[in-house]
Amino acid sequence: MFMGGIANRQAEVMVTNARQAGLLRQARQSLRDVLTGLDNEVPLDMVQMDLTDAWDRLGEITGDAAPDELITTLFSQFCLGK
Repeated sequence: MFMGGIANRQAEVMVTNARQAGLLRQARQSLRDVLTGLDNEVPLDMVQMDLTDAWDRLGEITGDAAPDELITTLFSQFCLGK
């Protein structure tokens, strides 16, 4: 990929962070759970919980959501604002 150039790889997604890869796996599973719930005619409020979970996982990647555990980890492991 390095020798071929990144411009030639626009159709591919590159995840270089283990945390983000894990979040993507969790979001994918939540979306699978949504589809399974819909197929099994699970009440929509229950399906919505899985959809919200997927949305939150993706938000953690984009920075639109940050759980308290992540904030605590960042401040405990890195010297921020000093």
